[in-house]
Amino acid sequence: MAERLLIVEDENTLRESLKRVLTNEGYAVDGVGSSEEALRLLEENTYDLIITDIILPGIDGIQLLKRCREKNPQAKVIIITAFASIETAVEAIRSGAFDYLVKPIMHHEINDVIRKALQA
Repeated sequence: MAERLLIVEDENTLRESLKRVLTNEGYAVDGVGSSEEALRLLEENTYDLIITDIILPGIDGIQLLKRCREKNPQAKVIIITAFASIETAVEAIRSGAFDYLVKPIMHHEINDVIRKALQA
């Protein structure tokens, strides 16, 4: 059975691009534009890996990471951001993120990180 991934990204173009690439890699992928939508899906589904932006409408990606870790501690979470800082990187990793990637994200880069996360 294919691993289930959830992409939480408010930028439609990036979300759909990641979804298409990862679906083509054989993953079962859901994509949403906000933390609130992600939390609703997490009530109904179990995901192996979650990719979330930091800057989102409503609850930010770091808070979403913390809530994801409470609901599904086995899921790996990858944080992505266009506004990287040492502070957010440290907070993300301390909060349980598997990795922290800076946009723009290359498809081969995200594929490599996902494979490593799912094998960990």
